[in-house]
Amino acid sequence: MREETIIEIKNMAMKIFNAYEDFYLDKDKRKIFDDLFDRYLTLVDMDRFMDTYDAIVSLGLTHRFEYDLMVKTLKDQSLISD
Repeated sequence: MREETIIEIKNMAMKIFNAYEDFYLDKDKRKIFDDLFDRYLTLVDMDRFMDTYDAIVSLGLTHRFEYDLMVKTLKDQSLISD
């Protein structure tokens, strides 16, 4: 995998993690994150022991299609921006 791609994944993972923290007190938005994390992050961390940021990076590196779907959903819900 190219270094630029890895950096993009890490940057997006940080953006998702920060948005999750920012919206944590908003019950409806937190549910969207939690549902997506349950669906996608369990592909790389079945027991949910990993830090959220690390799990998102791992998903991007090992399951790119699912990672892209998760990012698209978050963008479509206006929870993260480009």
